[in-house]
Amino acid sequence: MILRPLDEKGLTLTEVTIVAAIGTLVLLGMGGFYLQSQATWLDGSAQSLTQREVTLVTQAIVDDVRQSHDAQVTASPDATHHDLALYLVSGGGLPFYHYWWSATDSLVHGGSAPGAANDHAMMQSPVEKFVVAKTGTMVRVSLQARAATGQRVEFSGSARMRN
Repeated sequence: MILRPLDEKGLTLTEVTIVAAIGTLVLLGMGGFYLQSQATWLDGSAQSLTQREVTLVTQAIVDDVRQSHDAQVTASPDATHHDLALYLVSGGGLPFYHYWWSATDSLVHGGSAPGAANDHAMMQSPVEKFVVAKTGTMVRVSLQARAATGQRVEFSGSARMRN
């Protein structure tokens, strides 16, 4: 063992190595915490955006149902995806608005008719289920969409036709 004089200043290579290793561990821990926090925030944000979309689409449909006098529901193309046609008068005429699920983009669309000039996708998140049920003057809409992170978001609403 070599003794240093008391007036000698500085660090040995061993001390520098130990401090560098401890500093690296602290930085890796903080970096991992930051990355995990960022991933959690992104998951929550994506799910929140999809929830807002599903809520807005459902609310738009419910608002139009309340203005309607009659509604026609057809399965299109299967039992988990429907077409909803809303009428201002009973027993005839053209519907004033349609809501449907499009197999080409897996989105809910709205407009005067599928393929019409005012046909537009009402949301950006893919929809797995768009189920509409009509019982008398009540219409119930259920949507299940998938957020960008893969989480499922479900929402439903119902309204009575009042026109």
